[in-house]
Amino acid sequence: MSPADLIPADVSLNAAMAICAVAFIAGTARGFSGFGSALIFMPLASSIADPRLVAALLLIIDFVAAAPLLPNAWEKADRKATAIMALGALIGVPIGTYFLSRLEPVTTRWIISVFVFALLLLLLSGWRYRGKDHAAIAVGIGGLAGFCSGLG
Repeated sequence: MSPADLIPADVSLNAAMAICAVAFIAGTARGFSGFGSALIFMPLASSIADPRLVAALLLIIDFVAAAPLLPNAWEKADRKATAIMALGALIGVPIGTYFLSRLEPVTTRWIISVFVFALLLLLLSGWRYRGKDHAAIAVGIGGLAGFCSGLG
C-alpha cells in the first residue's frame, strides 16, 4: 500500500497536495493564535474537495491537535458551563451533520463561507457579551457550535 492509495478516488493528487498546503497554513495560524484553523481550513479546502471529506479531515486533524491539551484543560475547565454547552452541541451536531449529508456541496460551501465571514466581522468589531450567564444562552451557543461542527 502506497501513500497515494490513501487519497480518495475522486480527489486528484494535485488537490490532495493543495489540501495539505491549506492544512499547513491553517495549522500555522492555530499555532500562533490557539484557534481559527477551521475558519481557514473549511472554506479553502471545501472549495477544492467535497465538504463531507473536508469535514472528516478537519475532525481528524482537530482530534490529533487537541489530544495533548486535554489533561491540562480538564484541570482548569469550568465543568458545569462546559456541560451545559455540550448539551447544546449534542443537539446541534446531528442537525449540522444531517444538512451536510443532504445539501449540495456548493450550497454547503456557501453556508460555511457566510458563517465564517459573519463570525469574522463579529470578531473584528470587538463586541463582547457582557450580560449574565444564562443556561439558555450557553445551550444556544453550544447548539450553534455543534451545528457548525456537524455542517463543516
